[in-house]
Amino acid sequence: MKNLTISKQLLMLVAGFMLALVAISYFSVQSKMTSITDERYNMLRTQVESSLSIMDAYNERVKAGELTLAEAKAEAFDVISKIKYEPAGYLFGFNYQAVNVFHPTASVVGRDFSEVKDESGNTFIVDMVATARSGGGRTEYMWAKPGGEEGALYLKGSYSMDYAPWGVIVGTGVYFDDLSAVFMTELMTQLVLGAIVLAALSLVAFFIIRSITGPLNAIRDTLVEVSTDNVDITVPFTEMNNEVGSMAQATAALQDKVRERLALSAQQETQDEELRAQRSSAAKVKEAEAAEQAQFVSAIGILLERLAEGDLTTRCDDLGEKYVDVKNNFNDAISRLDSAMQNVSSKGFEIGESKEQIKRASGDLAQRTELQAASLEETSAAIEELSVTVKQTADGASDAAERVSVVSEETTRSDDIVKNAIAAMSEIENSSDEIGKIIGVIDEIAFQTNLLALNAGVEAARAGESGKGFAVVAQEVRELAQRSADAAKEIKERISQSSTQVKNGVELVGQTGEALARISEQILSASEIVTKIAGSAKEQDMTLASITSSVNQLDTQTQSNAAMAEQTTASAEVLAQDTTELLNLIEKFKTSQQGHVANYARAAA
Repeated sequence: MKNLTISKQLLMLVAGFMLALVAISYFSVQSKMTSITDERYNMLRTQVESSLSIMDAYNERVKAGELTLAEAKAEAFDVISKIKYEPAGYLFGFNYQAVNVFHPTASVVGRDFSEVKDESGNTFIVDMVATARSGGGRTEYMWAKPGGEEGALYLKGSYSMDYAPWGVIVGTGVYFDDLSAVFMTELMTQLVLGAIVLAALSLVAFFIIRSITGPLNAIRDTLVEVSTDNVDITVPFTEMNNEVGSMAQATAALQDKVRERLALSAQQETQDEELRAQRSSAAKVKEAEAAEQAQFVSAIGILLERLAEGDLTTRCDDLGEKYVDVKNNFNDAISRLDSAMQNVSSKGFEIGESKEQIKRASGDLAQRTELQAASLEETSAAIEELSVTVKQTADGASDAAERVSVVSEETTRSDDIVKNAIAAMSEIENSSDEIGKIIGVIDEIAFQTNLLALNAGVEAARAGESGKGFAVVAQEVRELAQRSADAAKEIKERISQSSTQVKNGVELVGQTGEALARISEQILSASEIVTKIAGSAKEQDMTLASITSSVNQLDTQTQSNAAMAEQTTASAEVLAQDTTELLNLIEKFKTSQQGHVANYARAAA
């Protein structure tokens, strides 16, 4: 697809639109025909439902006793068989064995259609009966048409529904050959219109493709010329505001870039010529500078050789105008080094005088540090023993706090159990009150029943002989009501006794709960005290541990200080020796005050 030309791709797009238009036209006609077919079947269904309504009306008259079932069927079938509608429509009926029960043609009534088949060999009447008994629906078959061609068969559609109270299915049908003609006419119309639209689209597509491919080919030719560095050709279509114009403008921009590249190439050649001339002139200047540098290096070499021998009195003379700063900086550095060596000699003498004082002070410091370290070691041992004792006390207090906490939790759970028991006893008391109310209702019912039975007995006595049986029943009811009242009274007394006992139980449980609450408060107080003791012991343990750690660190530092004091003494000896050696080294340098350096060296030794 990507290798096809734009014109071919556009042609394929137009062809796709044309095929889509044809498909849409076909499906539009098909949908329209489906809608007309559904509308016709809905008309058939309406006719069948109307006939069922007629049969239902006659069936209601049978239920009312106005007609017998046979009379109702005869009248209903007669009415329905006379119904006509356009085009050439009528109603018919069959029983479940496919035997006709009514039809506009009297000779058809009573005929068995179970073996009647259409040209495909289908027993369409049997299928019609089965469809009706399944809830109603459509049945299609090929059949001869009155007034049609001789021997010709036409598509006919029927709709049938079942009337279960009479065991009859009612149906009707119409021919659909007229719809086929309508379908073909509509299809041909759509095809003609589609052909016209396709011709118009093809013509428009041709001009559009030419309008696109023509400018693109011209721009392509221009790009080929630009690629060969032809910057004089005019780029066409740059005035257009579409994609072609954008491509033309991009080609013009590319042409400008090529033009700039050619100009830069010419400029680069000119610059290369100038650079070669500058390099030739610079080579001559470098030769002169190299000779001057050689003279400078020779003079600096002599000066450095003297400096290496320790002569700090040497100075640099004239090195040329270019190296005036080097000369001044060298002389200044030598002068500063000479002054520094003189100061070093002076300080060496002073260090020699201080070394004995440092040696004596270091010895005294070492002795005192050793005594202090021994004392700290004894103190650390005593604090460690005290820390072990306090830690044991803290562990015991923590254990006691945990045990008191466990007892407190158990007391709290007991308190909850007592509260639950009080709630349960209260619910029992409430239930007893409800039962008492129910028993009161039963007692009232028994009283009313007794009263009714008494009235019934009075009425039975008034009735004489005919009311004796009723009087016996009334007497039994009175006795039953009396027994119910007695039982209700006894239950009420028992419930009253139970309520009293439940109240006593509630009071005792409440007292138990109060006692447990007081015990719980005491245990909580004890737990808080023990917890505070444990906390204080832990704090003391932590404090002693901190003190022990600090003393141990102080002991370690004191030992380190003692070692450092000894090292300081040894270092003082080494420092004295190094000072003597330093002054001997300084004597090797020749300075402007050489005599003073020698004196300092001898004094330090």
